[in-house]
Amino acid sequence: MFDLEPSIADWRQQMLAAGIQTPVPLEELESHLREDIARQMKSGLNEQKAFEVSVQRIGQPQTIKREFKKVERKQMKRILIISAGVVGILVGMAFVMPAVAQYRHEGAMTLNEIDLLLLGFGLSLGGGSVAVFTFKKRRA
Repeated sequence: MFDLEPSIADWRQQMLAAGIQTPVPLEELESHLREDIARQMKSGLNEQKAFEVSVQRIGQPQTIKREFKKVERKQMKRILIISAGVVGILVGMAFVMPAVAQYRHEGAMTLNEIDLLLLGFGLSLGGGSVAVFTFKKRRA
């Protein structure tokens, strides 16, 4: 006779064997599986058939793992872009601050200092724009 809980435990072991070992996604997948089994049973299927249909609907472990990897790559790319933006801000400010300090000390700037000031503002503005745009895009 079919027993649902050991079947779900076996399914979970298959997911672990496929490499889905992070607790939160695995628990979320199991939660979806259980919800779908309940829906299938309400529509008239027995436990075994509901389990089989739900497992098919969720997908094979290797397919799910590939989807998780895609999401992880996208997140890593966004993190790198945001980090590059922050570095741009910091480097830009490293150019701005000496020029501002020189102006404060002497009351004037040389052309080189003005160039560094403009470069610093450009880098800071560009870096900030990249970081904010990428962060906003991620949240949307």
